[in-house]
Amino acid sequence: MRPYYVELKWEWDITKFREFFDPNITKVIQADGIDIGMLRVEEREDCIYLGDIQIDSAYRGQGIGTQLIKTVIRSAIIANKPVRLRVLKGNPAKDLYLRLGFREIQKLDNCSMMEN
Repeated sequence: MRPYYVELKWEWDITKFREFFDPNITKVIQADGIDIGMLRVEEREDCIYLGDIQIDSAYRGQGIGTQLIKTVIRSAIIANKPVRLRVLKGNPAKDLYLRLGFREIQKLDNCSMMEN
């Protein structure tokens, strides 16, 4: 996440990031017993909000993120709610979201809101 903040000339504050970390909605992703990423999902009144998904670069391209997002989508279908997310400008994950059926519902200066 930090590279996208830097690219957008936003200040990266690790203290604020740690304060934002909520273990009730944020899960650490592991592969072979190694922490390789995190997933933050909130059930809101009107949607399932995919607040953050990060996979270590050494583990990208292996379908891990795809499977995690598909699991979130399945949960949203059961809850009869859409999945919504925000993706920062320049983040290549937007291509993944588009492949998984997300569409842009709002374009902001530095990000896009997407929905499945």
